[in-house]
Order: sequence, then C-alpha cells, then structure tokens
Amino acid sequence: MRNPHRHISLLLTVLLLVNPVVIFLRWNSLVLSALFFVGIVLLTGMVTYGVPNLRVYYFNLVFLVGLFIQAETVFTFAYSDYIIRDLYDIERHYYFNKPLLRERFVDKEYAVDYVTNRQGYRIGAEDDPTAELEEADWLFLGDSYTQGAQVDYEDLYTSLLYKNFPDKIILNAGISGFGIADEYHYFVKAGRKLKAKKVFLQICNFNDFMKVEVRTSNPTDYLMNYSNLYRFLVYPIKFENPAELPLGRWTEPFYPGERQNADYNVFYKHQSAVKKKDLRNFELYLSKLNEAVTESGGELIVVQLPTKEQLHFRYFEEVVQAFKLDVAKLDMKLPDKFLRSLCEKYKIRHLNLFDEFSASEQELYYEFDEHLNAIGHKRVAEAITGFLKEVSGGVEYLSKANAGDRYPNFNSDGRLLCYQSIRDGNSELFLSDTNMENSVRLTYNRVDESHPAFYDQDTKLIFTEGDQEVGRTVISTIELNGLRRTRRSRNGFGAIAFPGGEKWLTYAQWQEGGDGRMTNPVIRLENLLTNHEISLTSAEYESWRPVCNGDKVVYISKRGRVFDLYMYDLKEKRESRLTSSGYDKWDPVFSPDGATVIYSGKKEGNWDLFSLSLNSGEIRQLTKTKGDEWDAVYSPDGQYVYYGGVYGLRNGIYRMKTPSVLERAGE
Repeated sequence: MRNPHRHISLLLTVLLLVNPVVIFLRWNSLVLSALFFVGIVLLTGMVTYGVPNLRVYYFNLVFLVGLFIQAETVFTFAYSDYIIRDLYDIERHYYFNKPLLRERFVDKEYAVDYVTNRQGYRIGAEDDPTAELEEADWLFLGDSYTQGAQVDYEDLYTSLLYKNFPDKIILNAGISGFGIADEYHYFVKAGRKLKAKKVFLQICNFNDFMKVEVRTSNPTDYLMNYSNLYRFLVYPIKFENPAELPLGRWTEPFYPGERQNADYNVFYKHQSAVKKKDLRNFELYLSKLNEAVTESGGELIVVQLPTKEQLHFRYFEEVVQAFKLDVAKLDMKLPDKFLRSLCEKYKIRHLNLFDEFSASEQELYYEFDEHLNAIGHKRVAEAITGFLKEVSGGVEYLSKANAGDRYPNFNSDGRLLCYQSIRDGNSELFLSDTNMENSVRLTYNRVDESHPAFYDQDTKLIFTEGDQEVGRTVISTIELNGLRRTRRSRNGFGAIAFPGGEKWLTYAQWQEGGDGRMTNPVIRLENLLTNHEISLTSAEYESWRPVCNGDKVVYISKRGRVFDLYMYDLKEKRESRLTSSGYDKWDPVFSPDGATVIYSGKKEGNWDLFSLSLNSGEIRQLTKTKGDEWDAVYSPDGQYVYYGGVYGLRNGIYRMKTPSVLERAGE
C-alpha cells in the first residue's frame, strides 16, 4: 500500500533541494521559477509513481543539481566581487554582445567604457541606449580589432570613418574572438537584414587563418553563459592570462614548437594537414560570405591588418629568439599573398594595410596588448577613406556628440547659431559659432525648450517651451545671457515661432476645448509694429511650421491624409497650394532671396530634403539617404544649408553646400 505521507516528504525534500525561491533570487525570473516548480512537481510524481526503478538515480541527480544551485546562489550573493561578467549572448553558430551593457575595461595600457544599445551594438557612453536601427549603409564585420574594446568609442576607426562620411549609417559589428565562420553566420542570421550596400570584412594576420571551423554552441557554453560559479571556475582554464604567457603578451600565430607552427602559423612555409584544412575552410567561408553579401544587394570589401611582427623588427626578433624559430622557414608575406589571391579569384575588393601601417612613424598597436591603439584606429579610418575614393555629398558633421542637437537657426549677420540639445533628459537651448566649435548653454531646468530663433534685433531668442506630447506648450523669449525669460503666448497654446524681420512674427496656435481636447493649430501672423494679429488658416484642419519672407508665409497643412506646403500672399490676401503628393512634408524654410523653399519630405519611408522653386514650381530632391534630414535652414549668405539629422545611431546638426553653390563649383 502506498504511503502518501512518504511521497509528500519526498516532494518537499526535492523542493528544498531545488528551491524555486532560490532560483528566483539567483536569476530574477518569476517565469523561470514557476516553470521550475511545476516541472519538479510533475517529474517527481512521474518518477515516484510511474517509474519507481529510477527513483534512486533521480534523487541523486536532484541532490547534485540542488547542491549546484545553492552553491551558485551563495557565490552570486556572497562573493559578487569575484563574478566574471558575461558579455555575450549565445546563438547557435556565433555569439554577440549582450544588450544594454555598461562596462569599464581597465588594463595597464588603457581604461575604456564599453556600452551597448538594446540591440547589442556598441555606442558612446553618453548615447541613448534605447536607440535602434533597422538598416545600415556600411556594415563592418571583424574580431576584437574592429570591436575595439581597448579604445574609446569615438576613437574607433568606424566612428572616425563616420566623420568623413557623415550621411552614411555605419555600423560596427566586430566581436572579440570572431573568425570568418562566425562572421558568415552572423551575417546570414542578422547582418543581411540591415541591407548594407557595403560590407567590410576585417581580417588580421594575427589569428584569422587558424582554427577556422564552425562554432556550434554546446550545453557547457550555455552553462558558462548563465552560471556565475561555473564561469568563475572554468574561465582561467578556458582563457589564458596574457601576463602568464611566455613573452607576457599574445604572440599568435607564433609558437615554440615545430608542430604548432606547422599547424597554426600562417607565416610558416611548411603546411601540415591541419593548416591546409584551415586555409581551405577560410576560402570556403570567404566565398560563402561574398555570395551572401552579393545576394543581399551589397558589396564585400576585405580589409587586412598586419601583425606587430610584420611591422616592427623588435617584435619579430623577440618571437624568433624566444621560440628558437628558423627564419628560413618563415615568409612574412604569406598571408598577404594568400588573401590577395583569394580576393582576385572571387572578385572581392581588397585593402591591405601593410604599406599604410609601415609608413607610420608612430606606434599603432599597444606594446603589451596586441590590439590597435587610438592612433592605429585613426590610420585605419584614413586608409579606408582614401581607398573608397567616394564623397559624402559634401556633408559635414558639426555636432560634437550624439545629444539630439536640432533646429539650427542663424542671427542676422550669420555669425551666431542657436539650437536645441538634450541635457539631463530634456531639451535645452544653446548658442554657438557657425562651426559649433564653441557652444554656450543658455537654459538649465526640467522644462523642454525647443525651436529657437533669434528675435528682437538678435537680442533674444524666441522659442517653444512646455510638454509637446500633450500639446501644452507656449511661446517665450529669453535674453542671450540666459537671465531674463518672458512668456509671449497670450491666448491659448503656441509653438514654433518664426520672426520675419522686424515686422512679422508667425507661429502655430491652438486652444483647449471644454472637453479637454485640443483644437487643430492655426497659423497666426502678428504685425510687430502695430501688434495686430490675424489667422491665416482655419481650425478645420491642422497647420504647422510657418515661415515668412517679405509678404509671403509658407507653412504645412493637412487638408487630406498628408501634410502639404501652402503659401499665403499677404498683399493679395490669398492662399495657394505649393505641393500635392502622397507623402508628408515638414520644416519649410525660405532661401535668403525668397525664391526657393527647402523642406523635408517623407517620400520613401524616411525624411529627405527637397527644394521647391517658387518661380517655376520645380521640385528637386537634395538628399537620398537611409537617414533622416529635417529642420533645414539657410546660412544668411546662401552658401550652406544646415539641418538636423539622424543616421542610424548617430544624430546632430549637419551642413552641406546649397545646390546653387554646388552648380557654380561644377560639383
């Protein structure tokens, strides 16, 4: 006869050993804890009543698992200083940065902040980690030399490259330890979704030609990923400490023994069966990656980095003497020749940086660490820029950080710029020179201030302040010293005021109805000389973003399903429609001579800049990128268009030469 009390005691014992509460405390997952509880109850019941012969084995297993979980929890909470942070999420054939990392790597040669966004891509320490991207123009694949965890984010060669091509979305997907098989599987699984037109594959002669094989994650990989205790125990065995290596640094692909060099040293003339297999696999995955990139509509470009031993005799001499190598058995050009031949065979563009690096009089690598220093990353960026021989459309990136700089505007003589920028979680006002080299912050508060423009003979800024999300904003002014602020809205709510010289001020205005709902904004025009105000549009439809030049006011209005441009002639007191197409327009601005209007249009799913001739009605698309361009403004001399932009994980204020200037220059 079965004893229910005994079975209940056994179940309680199992739950004590594999305690769901302990699991919740360790992994902070209520779902995992609940699933574990249900699974243990069902499994214990099945073994106890259904398969009693397995009872002894089952309870021994439960005891070992429970012991491990208890030890894991104790280690995690009592010895947290010894936890080795796990930085990667595991996929089947590769791994990638965990999302929302915020780490600091400290070595005797560097101290670096390492931060990722919610997709796992590296970003600057002050950047918005919630920002994501769906597409890229250029995608960089590589190992730790591209990942660049030894230099600050802004010193990465991909970050430096962006400054030369600021209208490109450039994405760094380098991961420490990646080989060409990992890079291929990452691209097929995730990278190809970015639709990059150029995919750069960084190859280093250091270790990219050895141990070329498909990575298949096994249970111990996942255990190392999720268990702090297991990682602490196994990490010293699995990963060598560079300080304990024979020369106190990594020296791959050079080894002390003949066999190891024949198997793994790509500079070694003798090739064992192991090395031949690696080189065949390298070719296989290079061809597969090239095919995958081509099928995705992109172009593969290989960037090859030399080792320190190729560049500097002292490092070469050090490994030769320490490992007693026969120099006659080495050919320090072998990997260069091998990769060049493969690129020629598969018609892949190949940039070998050996000559570029050899010409440098500065150290491009750290002395002990094998990776590029900041100077090395700069040299890589310069070499790639020269290799591409492309132009970025004359676009310059003026902002100094990803701080949400937007809405640039000039004073009357064109020497001073105002703009908005995110600080401490809200939008603040700034002044700067026209190159944005020297900026002064005007406002310090928890109120959003936006859309600034110079006002009252350039003695003040007029701007929008308040909560834009709920429509509770007003128009205010502030003196250029940031001290005296005056609310200007007198009736209801308002936003985005635009001064038209000393006579006109135009803005959008709306009211709050009795039911708490906001009316549609109308375009208001105020004569600053007489204080007389009129409405140019009706609250029957939504109208925004007015700008004026002389007796003309241009604005956007939604008379159907999209916003189009309209113009009101103050002399004729007549409104005319300037555009009629199936996509939204925004942010119109007059050229200094009043003959052209530049605006943003969402024609292909993102915002590009367009120009409209008021004389001929001709519309020209000025930008055609994967990013967003908006908030355009002419410099008073008509030479440049400044605008706010977002290119992937980058944002800020940019400038480009106006179409007329480019035409005169023949560009």
